[in-house]
Amino acid sequence: MGLTRVHHIIFVVGFLDLFGVSLILPLILPVVKGLGISHVAAGCVTSLYGAIQLFSSPMVGWWSDVVGRRRVVLVCLLATATSYIILGATHSLTIIIISRSLAGTFKHSQTICRALLTDITSSEERSRVFGRFNAASSMGFIVGPMLGGHISELQDGFFHVCNLAATIFIINFALCWLFIPSWPVQVQKKKKKDSEKNSWAWGLGWAREVEWALLWPILTIRFFLSFASLVYRSNFSLLIGQNFGASPVVIGYLISFQGIVSAVAGLLTGHVSKFYHNPRKELFHSSILLMLALLGLTLAPSLSLLLLCLVPLCISTAIIRVSSSAISISLCQPSKVGSVTGVGQSVASVARMVTPLVAGMSQEASMYGPGLVGAAAAGAGAAFAGVIAHTHKKKLKQK
Repeated sequence: MGLTRVHHIIFVVGFLDLFGVSLILPLILPVVKGLGISHVAAGCVTSLYGAIQLFSSPMVGWWSDVVGRRRVVLVCLLATATSYIILGATHSLTIIIISRSLAGTFKHSQTICRALLTDITSSEERSRVFGRFNAASSMGFIVGPMLGGHISELQDGFFHVCNLAATIFIINFALCWLFIPSWPVQVQKKKKKDSEKNSWAWGLGWAREVEWALLWPILTIRFFLSFASLVYRSNFSLLIGQNFGASPVVIGYLISFQGIVSAVAGLLTGHVSKFYHNPRKELFHSSILLMLALLGLTLAPSLSLLLLCLVPLCISTAIIRVSSSAISISLCQPSKVGSVTGVGQSVASVARMVTPLVAGMSQEASMYGPGLVGAAAAGAGAAFAGVIAHTHKKKLKQK
């Protein structure tokens, strides 16, 4: 099955999405810290985004199953643009919290794009297509952090960065409005309309769609591995600034370097999946690589060695995203892809919610704290991944 125009539009949307996010992401924690609050308090503020996504991700994913991907992604893009306009218009902690709450509720364009790709892609091609989407999205991190770092050093720089990010999301809105079909596949049908409407009123429609007994092992692994990566990355700007005296521009270049490696790794994930022919084994090995990368980053005595250790970190996380998504989707029916994708994002949101606080507390205890905590979480995820890989192998032998 070849790639269609919709595939390519979604790749562009993914690129612009993370380009807009990466303009601001390295700047939010320093801006919040600049208001004079502690590491822990700043961690609580930045955790708000993940806390809200814990509940909004599965609801929005289920909503896209019911009313269609196009409608939902348009609402999400417009609301996200609004949140960034609000964020750049003030230095008030209260307004920043309101802005991040709005973003946490509606910033699900990546989730809906993945659901769209699942709808229009055969199961044999999904690893390759997901890898290309992740690569295109990662390319946004190549330019975004560098540009955001330079603009932030200008007068009213944060204001200009936020408005540029909002403009990018408005461009994405226009692309989806013009090129994404209203009903790209036939699996998006309204079933049990009355019960679903009642469920939506309570926000529980998604919970009925998820087969928890099948999904809980992979969801547990996704939590540990997401937590492992995020607990290090959430304080990356502060860690590099404190340990190596890096400026915002240098930090922007380091984040952009990660985008380059992640993009290349994303393009190669399809070949990796074909080599393994087993996403569970692929997930197990990439989890081990993530653990080793985090240990190397924690113990790196110089910026050059840290740069070297960022390579396996980016490669492992790129493979983990594809293999864990492939496993999750293989365990659900086509009509429930949005709900399951949303739940997977919700698991990442749990990790995103707790990691800033854990990273702040562990960094106050030791500058090695975030890296060691992340390596331990990756080790736990690798252990779980090894168990499901071994169990799956035994089931195949029994057949």
